[in-house]
Amino acid sequence: MQSLLTIFFLLYLKTYLSVALVLSTLWFDSLAGLLIEINHFFPDALTFHFF
Repeated sequence: MQSLLTIFFLLYLKTYLSVALVLSTLWFDSLAGLLIEINHFFPDALTFHFF
């Protein structure tokens, strides 16, 4: 019974790590794209005067 629980734990751990890797990759790619686009439209801006 203990080995069965270990197998399920390792399976779920592998699934969690792969999902976390994919989500973090998508998050950082979208954040980098957003920063690149902001820098494209507002080059060398230290502050944003929207108000």
